[in-house]
Amino acid sequence: MARKEMITLSSYRFDLILRMVEIWYFAISFYFIDRFVGDVDLLSDLDGGYFEFVLVGSIVTSFARVGLSSFPELVSEEQDDGTLEMTLVTPTPSWILLVGSFFVPVIFLIIETTVLVGVGLGVFGSGVPVAGLLRAVPLLILTSLSFVPLGVLGAAFIVLAKRGDPFTAVGSRLAILLSGALYPLAVLPGWLQTVAEFVPSTYGVRGVRELVQGGAPFSQVIDELGILSVFVAVALPLTLMSFDKALTVARRSGNLGTY
Repeated sequence: MARKEMITLSSYRFDLILRMVEIWYFAISFYFIDRFVGDVDLLSDLDGGYFEFVLVGSIVTSFARVGLSSFPELVSEEQDDGTLEMTLVTPTPSWILLVGSFFVPVIFLIIETTVLVGVGLGVFGSGVPVAGLLRAVPLLILTSLSFVPLGVLGAAFIVLAKRGDPFTAVGSRLAILLSGALYPLAVLPGWLQTVAEFVPSTYGVRGVRELVQGGAPFSQVIDELGILSVFVAVALPLTLMSFDKALTVARRSGNLGTY
């Protein structure tokens, strides 16, 4: 059995490479946290301490991960069950499958977020205001939707390559590493701060923090809402077209039903 698993893992080399990259990701994250701990003045403009800072960042990136992973997970599950071909050869448009895969995880995440905030308030004395989080719901939903295009690309990759989806793996790491979820972006090198401007969760984290910890009015996060809306409006149609193209290629090659 062990030999079989080793053969299976080695046959999917890209998936193995991604696992190695993940180790570096955690090392880099801890390095930047270490830099931040030495300069707590970076939190001076926000209410609360580092716990509240991370709590808000974790909530936002959780929404990002749902948008990123829901569709690839649906495709992977159908693949494992041997029903992928039957599901994808139906005349159902891919966007309907996408909505179906997205809706339930978001509902569960809202419940989990409620529990998380409740634990933070009741057990650890978190100062995260519930009213601020309620006002941030549009930003949270848009942050989640802004990562759906990467998830669609990940699903397309799974259809063609079966394993080793690079888009979901890379996207989930960037959602945390370059969004300011665990540490302020100010601790990053200048060039990485520039790269962070192209990561949607950067705007989600920034906007939610302004509403929740900064006490800003909703009008102050209009720019963040607009940028996230552009991410969704431009990238989602293009990636859905890419997914449909991947289905066409898989059908023609006869590999849609293989694993």
